[in-house]
Amino acid sequence: MTASRFVRGVVILLVTLMAGCATSPPAQFFTLTPAASGAGESLVSSPFARSIAVGPVSVPESVNRPQFVVREGQNQVIVLELQRWAEPLRDGIAESVAGYLSRALGGARVTPMTQSAANTAQLDVALDVQRFDLIVGEAAVLEVVWTIKTRNGSAAPISGRSEVRESAQTSGDAYAALVAAQVRALATVSREIAQRLVQSAAN
Repeated sequence: MTASRFVRGVVILLVTLMAGCATSPPAQFFTLTPAASGAGESLVSSPFARSIAVGPVSVPESVNRPQFVVREGQNQVIVLELQRWAEPLRDGIAESVAGYLSRALGGARVTPMTQSAANTAQLDVALDVQRFDLIVGEAAVLEVVWTIKTRNGSAAPISGRSEVRESAQTSGDAYAALVAAQVRALATVSREIAQRLVQSAAN
């Protein structure tokens, strides 16, 4: 092969690769930011007295990645390269629950454990996410075992389990609908945790 043919071949290859990149659809990035409204009213008339840190958060290894992992049938999942989380899933869950908990507790001081403000919190809410399923065109499924602990050891830990399924059926963007459904599920879990916190404070 002559030098000119080699150079021409390299140029064609580069043009082909660039054309392929130009026609590739852009990636979508999503967060689990709490909805601006619709999370329910506060459970208390004044802010909850104790400060709270949300974390640590654990998630199944099968979904612990930037890409969306969607369920296909009972025993199969698909990793989507173009639909991604804008932050680590554990962080997004902690931030969402912290936001919803604060609302349910009358504007109480609630922060994710990853933030420096959590260093002085009086209570920790640990989240063991056992299911975080995205079923395209159907629903989002969330199962969380949560534990409330006092940092000074003044009370026994309180544990509970929340199981939520939120419809994600839509005629629009199926992936945006799945994220919105998981956000609603996180709001429900947060409210159940808040209810236990209020009950424990009353005892």
